[in-house]
Amino acid sequence: MFWAIVNNEKIEPIPKTYGTCPLCEGKVLSKCGEVKVWHWAHLKGESCDSWYEPESYWHFHWKMIFGKKNAEIVIKKNGKWHIADIHTSENVVIELQNSPIKKTTIREREEFYGERMIWLINGIHFKQNFSTLSWDDARGEWRLNHDRNFNTDEKILFKWHYPRRSWKDVQRNVFIDFNDEKLFWIKEGMGSSIGYGVFVSKEDFIQKYEGNYEYYCQQYSNRDETK
Repeated sequence: MFWAIVNNEKIEPIPKTYGTCPLCEGKVLSKCGEVKVWHWAHLKGESCDSWYEPESYWHFHWKMIFGKKNAEIVIKKNGKWHIADIHTSENVVIELQNSPIKKTTIREREEFYGERMIWLINGIHFKQNFSTLSWDDARGEWRLNHDRNFNTDEKILFKWHYPRRSWKDVQRNVFIDFNDEKLFWIKEGMGSSIGYGVFVSKEDFIQKYEGNYEYYCQQYSNRDETK
């Protein structure tokens, strides 16, 4: 969690500071070390949200792109409360997923957030196992391109070695972030060895969903693919 309530204001971590969790209203403590990204943690050591995953620098950068106005927003529905990673003014929920996830959790989150939900997945962990190809009219065959240098409107075939099978029944749109200037939008075959999709400009994606593209550009120049 990158924001907590301190003096009735949503703020980022400050060293040696206590705050209040916006979901459970329990006490949280700032964690401002030199190794992990600065964040807030519950005093009991466990998040009150059952869908919580450890925060990474990848989470941090994407949440900061959308800012405290649209990131880590409490959603209340049918007697249940969860913190959406990103929630826009148009009621679009973007869920950030860095680590492997169970099929049941995918289904629960999709049912809770509804049809206006999008998955954004960190693809760095399987980038070397994910190949994209486009059709070469001259040769009459699919052409492998490791640089992922395609037009954003071009239909792309993908091959995924060791795919994450838990995603096979996903019902919402899935975008994969390989830490370059485009996202890969899965159109068919998520969680399978083969499928197709299209590349989407990060600039278009960020601006469409009310993010700060200038912030992204500043961070992209200093990116670290290992985090």
